[in-house]
Amino acid sequence: MSHIAKVKIQGLYGLPTTQTPVTSAMLETVAAYFQRHRGRVLALTGAGVSVPSGIPDYRGSSGTYRVHGHYRPILHHELVSQHASRQRYWARSFFGIRPAFRAEPNTIHNAFVSLERTEYLAGLITQNVDGLHLAAGSINVLELHGTLQNVQCLSCKQIESRDGFQAVLEALNPDWTEFNRSMARSGVEPARRPDGDVDLPPGLRYEDFEYPKCRHCHTGNYMPTVVFFGGNVPDKVRSQSHRMVDDASALFVCGTSLATFSAYRLVKQAREQGKEIMVVNYGETRGDKEATAKLEATAEDILPQVAALLAQELRRP
Repeated sequence: MSHIAKVKIQGLYGLPTTQTPVTSAMLETVAAYFQRHRGRVLALTGAGVSVPSGIPDYRGSSGTYRVHGHYRPILHHELVSQHASRQRYWARSFFGIRPAFRAEPNTIHNAFVSLERTEYLAGLITQNVDGLHLAAGSINVLELHGTLQNVQCLSCKQIESRDGFQAVLEALNPDWTEFNRSMARSGVEPARRPDGDVDLPPGLRYEDFEYPKCRHCHTGNYMPTVVFFGGNVPDKVRSQSHRMVDDASALFVCGTSLATFSAYRLVKQAREQGKEIMVVNYGETRGDKEATAKLEATAEDILPQVAALLAQELRRP
């Protein structure tokens, strides 16, 4: 029980009482930032970037933790060690994963692609597990917290596609599969979380849900290739994230409150190295005191326009 107490899950930060309109001066400020550091800007993104794609965030104005204060995600050690927790996770994910996979990149993702192609952006670190930066066409992307696209055996480490794993779950749970199809036919979907988790529909029990053992070693249990709350970013990924900060001259933080330390420590690193840090986020962030500049705005209101301005500038004779 003491282990659970050490895991800070929510980390809610303040939201503005009013929203300031985005001005041309704000856009020019961001554009000038990218011009000063052209080719050496590193972006750090969070759930706010994927909200326009229909994927809810945790801590935004309509985020899970604000709307459902009682909500508590499954922790890493629970999924690894407890059969009941695995049933709960896979049962909820069973309903949530298909809609999550149907999400498409939005104008923010596309803006980051443009900034990379026009050589303003050196690379991007995302806390999101939805794969939308890569789907949009960004190339130099580090998924800090992993991806929902795959599952991995905890014993033999064999990796399988999440899509294929879903087919196995459907075969093992025919009643749940039919219920899922009936919801799809009616156009009804349960409330989703950023990680593909959902509220379980009434009439179904976690205890009845079946999940498979690893089809390779036949003894191990699968888990998604994501970092759960209370888990650790893999050493290789953590080292790469620090190298990316080392190689950049500026850090552009976008659509995140930086509540998780794995992301916040990158801001601290950039600050300690004397790098220019710009934060674009609607609401207070954990890294506001480290920021060189903070714009109180959504990524959707800022980034597409800035990318268009910079691309237009390059086209001028």
